[in-house]
Amino acid sequence: MYEFLIKEYVNKLTEEDIKKYAKGYNIDINDDECKILYLYAKNYWREFYKGEPLELINELKENLRPNTFNVLYKFYKEIKGKIK
Repeated sequence: MYEFLIKEYVNKLTEEDIKKYAKGYNIDINDDECKILYLYAKNYWREFYKGEPLELINELKENLRPNTFNVLYKFYKEIKGKIK
C-alpha cells in the first residue's frame, strides 16, 4: 500500500515541492542541492524505500553540503525506521 502511495507522490513531485518541504522542516538547501535531491527522488525512490541504498547515500554525501546532508540523513533514518 505504501509503495503505491509513494509512487504516485513521486510521479507528481516537483523541485518546488522539495524546496517547500525542506523549508517546512528548516532544512537549508540551495538550488543545486534541490536539483540533486529531485533527481535522486525521481530515479531512486524504490531503493531508498525498500533497499539499503548505501552507495546512493555516499553519492549524496559527496554532492551535498555537510550540514545539509547530515540533517537530511538523520531525517531519512527516522522516516525509514517508522516505515519498517
